[in-house]
Amino acid sequence: MTTNNYETWLQTAQSNETITYHKGYLAKDRFYNNDVRDTANLFMRNAKNNTVVLYQKRITYAAGSKDPIFDYIAKKI
Repeated sequence: MTTNNYETWLQTAQSNETITYHKGYLAKDRFYNNDVRDTANLFMRNAKNNTVVLYQKRITYAAGSKDPIFDYIAKKI
């Protein structure tokens, strides 16, 4: 999805709807991909404005040099 798609979701989603905006390891991925960074920043701004609640769900644990994987989810307030 593009940033515009996420912005549309933020404007049209009903209360309690959720969207997974990233799957991976956001703390690392955001430094290597500007689209991931911009999407994460968009949702963080909305969380600060109290329009969404952000949370994550662990998919896999880290193993050796392999990063953990999470679903990063936004829930509309």
